[in-house]
Amino acid sequence: MLIEFRVKNFRSFQGEQVFSLVASSQKQHQNNTFKVENENLTLLKSAAIYGANAAGKSNFIKAFAVMSEIVVKSAIVQRGEKLPILPFLLGQDKDNPTEFEISFIAQGIRYKYGFSTTQEQIIKEWLYAYPNGRIQQWFLRTYDEKTQEYTYEDRNLIGEKKLWEKSTRENALFLSTAIQLNSEQLKPIFDWFLLLGISTNSGDFANSFNITIDTFQKQPKELIDYLKSVDLDIENLKIEKQEFEPEVPSNIPKEMREQFKQFAKTTRFKVQTTHINQQGNPIDFDIELESEGTQKFFTFLGPVLNTLKNGRILIIDELHNHLHPAMTRFIIELFHNDKINTKNAQLIFTTHETSVLNKDIFRKDQIYFCEKQNKATTIYSMSDFKGLRENIDYEKSYLLGRFGALPRLKSIKGLK
Repeated sequence: MLIEFRVKNFRSFQGEQVFSLVASSQKQHQNNTFKVENENLTLLKSAAIYGANAAGKSNFIKAFAVMSEIVVKSAIVQRGEKLPILPFLLGQDKDNPTEFEISFIAQGIRYKYGFSTTQEQIIKEWLYAYPNGRIQQWFLRTYDEKTQEYTYEDRNLIGEKKLWEKSTRENALFLSTAIQLNSEQLKPIFDWFLLLGISTNSGDFANSFNITIDTFQKQPKELIDYLKSVDLDIENLKIEKQEFEPEVPSNIPKEMREQFKQFAKTTRFKVQTTHINQQGNPIDFDIELESEGTQKFFTFLGPVLNTLKNGRILIIDELHNHLHPAMTRFIIELFHNDKINTKNAQLIFTTHETSVLNKDIFRKDQIYFCEKQNKATTIYSMSDFKGLRENIDYEKSYLLGRFGALPRLKSIKGLK
């Protein structure tokens, strides 16, 4: 469960920006929220982020992705290898560290974890836990520029702490290194990042596709039922596993050819959809013959169902791409439905699709906006605007500029 995310000095974000899934006191759409067991906390099941092109929406998703990537992979990168950090370049902060902090709940315990880093090294790293509702500092790692060494405060941490400290390189996180060296206490924190579902606009489709394939193999009827429910005229699916062996180059010695075949062999999946023709007979189509919208819905259906089934978090950049507005709404409402979302899964997405910017779908605190101010991105919630009527038309008010986050288009009169 995600509570809050903070980012500073990353891509288009200069000052610290805060994104919260803590529900406000408003009473509308109680089904869109859930109470956290043993915590005085109510969280949102979803949040939508709007804004003009180049306003920073995708950078916000990338911030999640980069933080997660560093947590999961930093312990296995080579010494001296640069971290995937790009600071804000249009101000005087480009030499300052980038900072991420996230508050979340894993296995019933609330955590606050963060780090500040440059491309070359981690500057500071911290982890706080709230077992039984009381805060504990599990570790604090700080780089001392004078001694050029790290100091650690970790009295509440159990295990081979000195070994973990000694083994942590400057371009690696202590959390990641301790996990590689078998820390059991830190495993729930690491696993939370490992299971975080993120789809950036730049790709991740192969991973999503594989999750859908896996979902079909485990629960085929459920996946087909969902495909039928959105009127895609698909009656069935057929998925065939295929072994692909590339042609062996002629310059490979004979004694090495079999070894090359085994090394280069890959597994592919052939996906076919079954339709019923006008004569009532089944006809199979390769998935590539379906529309881009159908292919995208199929690709993301696995991650959506997997997230709902396991009570996880799914973060998608430009959810609306290639999807009819009704299908976008369908996905959102899966997360709001108490009978389907029984484990309090959460959906975060960016979009330009204003038809779902609707008080019948969302509460005010579920709507966020990204806008550039003095070259830097700010992120803010509709609930930050005071005095809004309960029956306000979200879409109309946004398009009229009441909430900002719109493109500032110039007149076309002077164009040729």
